[in-house]
Amino acid sequence: MFNRLDATYNFDPGVVLPGVFRDEASPLKRIALLISEEAKVLDVGAGSGLLALILAEGRKDVTIDGIEPNPYAAQLARGYYRHFYTGLVEDFIEKIKDEDYDFIVPADVIEHTHDPLSFLNRLASALSEKGRIILTVPNIAFGTIRMNLLNGAFNYVDSGILERTHLRFFTLKTLKQLVDLAGTHIEKLYFLRRNLFDAEVMPEHLEVDLSSLRKILKDELSTTYQFLLVLSKTACATETASFGERIRSPLAHYLVMKLRKGQSLKRMSGPRAALLRLLKA
Repeated sequence: MFNRLDATYNFDPGVVLPGVFRDEASPLKRIALLISEEAKVLDVGAGSGLLALILAEGRKDVTIDGIEPNPYAAQLARGYYRHFYTGLVEDFIEKIKDEDYDFIVPADVIEHTHDPLSFLNRLASALSEKGRIILTVPNIAFGTIRMNLLNGAFNYVDSGILERTHLRFFTLKTLKQLVDLAGTHIEKLYFLRRNLFDAEVMPEHLEVDLSSLRKILKDELSTTYQFLLVLSKTACATETASFGERIRSPLAHYLVMKLRKGQSLKRMSGPRAALLRLLKA
């Protein structure tokens, strides 16, 4: 139940890469745009090597090394990297320090660790003053996760926010606390948004009362699927930006989805029922 299947590491570059480049909210696309020419990069939790392929596709003249604990994924990835290490960060921390990387990139990694603070501390200790950590983390307060919890559901899946090997979950507040405790500073903070009603975890039966839904949708962070942070060891101002789609009239969108699912209007009366009947028409 809590182990990732080897098959989930397989992907077709011809299908995946164009989708990454088209998606303004893709964390890997945003990471690639942040990495400068001729940079030396460490891909922590490299998986099957997608970041290395994206950087190569973008024709950036970078040197990239990788670390991946899963032996199956490591075997798929190692050919895309200069140096590749199969194991955990702590197994290679001295080698990491010696390389003096410009960017250390744990993309969607800290949520897999038993001790995120210790993990981030190790990475920061290997970073020079000029170096940066580029961190991406799923947002557990994404709107559809909240909707599922209102239905008493918290179901693990093969990928995404509730991927079955996630051990830790973060909101923006707890993520900032982690960064602060690690003695690092947020240079850039990106909000990577997704369509609430087109995520891998949909609300079961779409049973959410409209007042609760309205409250969820009022929170700007409910449409943030992932956070991307660029971390520095020195104090700095924080640049913020948002990427990705934002649904117009999300409440109406939700009501239309309920109708398409064939859910009953009997429990609704007054203006709500009138709105639903209008949408159905």
